Amino acid sequence: MTSSPKTSAMMRRGAEFLGTEHAILCGAMSWVSERNLVSAISNAGGFGVIACGAMTPELLDAEIAATKALTDKPFGVNLITMHPMLFDLIAVCAKHKVGHVVLAGGIPPKGSV
Repeated sequence: MTSSPKTSAMMRRGAEFLGTEHAILCGAMSWVSERNLVSAISNAGGFGVIACGAMTPELLDAEIAATKALTDKPFGVNLITMHPMLFDLIAVCAKHKVGHVVLAGGIPPKGSV
């Protein structure tokens, strides 16, 4: 399959931004996008995203650690901005040095990011 130079440049830029082989991001899906799917996508050259959903900070901490045990490739975390423990979840992502956080549900509260 051939692509235009513009499309190729966009795909290359996307892969560089994500730190992946391919500019393919798997959107987070609650109860589906967990360590096994996320690590499989990242190991295949795409960018997996953990769906935090209603996880507690402790559960997210364990999920990120388990994902890191399955892949050394980049992956991200999806946080819902209306989560009552958003600040704690952000702290967990910072602790694990998550490179990309995808936000859902609106603009996060001032000072949270």
